[in-house]
Amino acid sequence: MIIIIDDTFVERHKFHDVSFLEEDCYKRVCSVFSIIKTTDLATLINELADCKLFCNHKTIQLYNKEGKPLNNNDNITYKESLINKVLNLEIRRVEFSRGLETNFSVKQIDKDLFYSNLRSFLDYVIRHGKIEERILFYGFEFEEQEKYSTIQNMMMRIRSIDVDVFHNDATITKGISLLYP
Repeated sequence: MIIIIDDTFVERHKFHDVSFLEEDCYKRVCSVFSIIKTTDLATLINELADCKLFCNHKTIQLYNKEGKPLNNNDNITYKESLINKVLNLEIRRVEFSRGLETNFSVKQIDKDLFYSNLRSFLDYVIRHGKIEERILFYGFEFEEQEKYSTIQNMMMRIRSIDVDVFHNDATITKGISLLYP
């Protein structure tokens, strides 16, 4: 199960087609939580037992039992407690937010990119039964993007070192092996 926590999810319909998430095939692999009250946290924590990937909006706003936003200190405390629970259970996590610099190695992604690639990502999960996070970051053609990045890194490395050490450089040999298998 993939869990998405996004207090701005209702607004997603304005920017992205997320209506597909209402279809049964997607509901079987993905749950979206938008307005989370402190009284709902126990239910959410119980669902973590089946969670394989936890995706959260970086600046998630939580609410009290009356549906009013928590003050900043309480919001941070509850949010950190939830994130710590995810980390303690060793669940993979991706954090997204508008304007966030996308970085696969630290698992942070711009919100628009996250939602643009979400359907392809979930289709892959449904078809293959496994999670491939790179689709969220690079799209369905993630393998091609990785090849281009490797070749780009090789070219930058070639420009920065002396020709005599090319054969000992891992970045260069990796790039060459992609070009000439």
